[in-house]
Amino acid sequence: MTANDVEYDESGRVRFHDSCVTDTNQPTFEADWQRRAFGLAVALSEFDHYSWDAFQGELIRAIDAWEKQGTAAGSWEYYDHWVAALQRVIDDHGLLSDGYVGPRERDHDHDHEPGHEPA
Repeated sequence: MTANDVEYDESGRVRFHDSCVTDTNQPTFEADWQRRAFGLAVALSEFDHYSWDAFQGELIRAIDAWEKQGTAAGSWEYYDHWVAALQRVIDDHGLLSDGYVGPRERDHDHDHEPGHEPA
């Protein structure tokens, strides 16, 4: 699967690869921080703070960078790469920057543009 091959379920939520779950609804985690990082990444995407493609692309880059380091990179920890990708996409989209405008505010501002009639 590439960053452009995002699949969605019938409710419009991102469908994850089968290896992410033990059953169809429950991803598995070794620690609570992993569960929270997973949930945060998914929630921020679902609330339109960034696209899932943006996150997935950063995750691919984080894993690729780790692989290129070889044995110097240390042991494989998937959720370390997940958090690195999450941090990068949050930074890239300015989610923690002063003046960040969230999706609701962006939609609200659009309603007040000249020539736009609110629904």
